[in-house]
Amino acid sequence: MSVWDSYRSRINAHGGNKRGAALQKEFRFLMEKIPGSLSYHNAVIDGEQRELAIIDSDNLDTKTLCSMPGEDLPHGGLVEWMDNRWLIIERDANNEVYTKAKMRQCNYLLRWIADDGSIVERWCIVEDGTKYLTGEYSDNDFIITRGDSRIALIIAKDRYTIRLNRDDRFLIDDYASPNVLAYRLTKPFKLGGGYDNRGILSFVLQECNTEDTDNFELHIANYYDHFPRKENDCTQEPPMEDDEPGGKKVWI
Repeated sequence: MSVWDSYRSRINAHGGNKRGAALQKEFRFLMEKIPGSLSYHNAVIDGEQRELAIIDSDNLDTKTLCSMPGEDLPHGGLVEWMDNRWLIIERDANNEVYTKAKMRQCNYLLRWIADDGSIVERWCIVEDGTKYLTGEYSDNDFIITRGDSRIALIIAKDRYTIRLNRDDRFLIDDYASPNVLAYRLTKPFKLGGGYDNRGILSFVLQECNTEDTDNFELHIANYYDHFPRKENDCTQEPPMEDDEPGGKKVWI
């Protein structure tokens, strides 16, 4: 290598210009400081072991993520951390130095039967859709419950969830509840949280009646339309979906 080539290599190693040098300096600084920070953690994102900074917020179910320099974070990715599942709901497009994102704690494992007949399950965020309403409405001399019993649901976008649409039914309730509630999808909002074909979907669901074909033990609506009951066998093992981020192949 000539003297000139050696000099050019040293310059390029420091960025080639003032901005590049500053960028390389910031990379080295973060690589040294982040592992020593109390925010530094190991987590699993979409099945891959990752090292990153996880920063607390005033909302205890919401955390800010900062990747290691030069690494990315998947918008809509499923994070396994602190014995919980978290969904990446926002991601900063400016990732020149590192990627910043926001994740929320998942509180429900949603199950349904896809068009291909397989059972799909995805971790999601379920929250109240009627914060200032009572769950009742008046009809002449009667008080009818469930008049405004709506919930909001946030779920990662993938090849199964993008096919969910108006009038799809789900069983959504605590797994210890003796009376499982059913909900019908009434507002499929698919554009608000997705960029570059990744991200999240936001749905609003209205409480509806349960059906005889629902499997309350597995929390799957219309289960027996696809897997008829057998004598002395109330549940069967259905075909599972292919492996995909946010889903599981182990049947419970």
